Amino acid sequence: MTALVGLKTRLRLARLALVIPPHAAGPEAADFAAHGADLLIFTRGDRSVEEAVEVIDVARKRLFGLQTIVATDSADVGQAAKADAVFYRRPGWRPFGFRKPHEFALLGRSIDGPEDADKLDGDQFTFGFVGPAIEDGLVGAGVAEMARQYPPMALPAHPVWFAAGGISPDTVEAVIAAGARRAAVSSAVFDSEDPFATTKLLADALKGAWITEPGAEAYGEDAFRA
Repeated sequence: MTALVGLKTRLRLARLALVIPPHAAGPEAADFAAHGADLLIFTRGDRSVEEAVEVIDVARKRLFGLQTIVATDSADVGQAAKADAVFYRRPGWRPFGFRKPHEFALLGRSIDGPEDADKLDGDQFTFGFVGPAIEDGLVGAGVAEMARQYPPMALPAHPVWFAAGGISPDTVEAVIAAGARRAAVSSAVFDSEDPFATTKLLADALKGAWITEPGAEAYGEDAFRA
């Protein structure tokens, strides 16, 4: 765990989450942080816990001193690596709750829209992916309604959520126009000819919307006080 700025503060300030498939999880995967990714989720795939932990350890060494949140989609890997966060795609009910890698760790999950937002508010989960963000080339109703009910930079702060599903450099502006200020991506980056350049395009679009948002400065200041 990187102990610079608190994890909850870093999450509040994050704009771009990148879900990294196993085949792309080499040492250079950490370099996506330099191109604008704030949250890196290393997926386990078919790897052993030990193999997946090694990937996270290598990433941390390359990210030393940066504010990037390093996460995994496996509770076992998260526990062994003491990851900053664990992301559960579609978690069912668990009688004993969800394991945290350590006391300060963050937990994330997918939700469909504002009808599920209570699962992020007052629950174990501190952030969520909302989607699909793009359906048949258009912004999904769940994302637009989520932005209406839970404006990303309103105060007092709402649960942290990222629009997810179908977002690419061609669609990110429509997602931003619908009110999202955070996005989670994967295939748009790793299916592109230049993954780093694609990441930067997405990150720059989100940054541009973020810094021109009324209340952005107050939201940032509040994040550091939280």
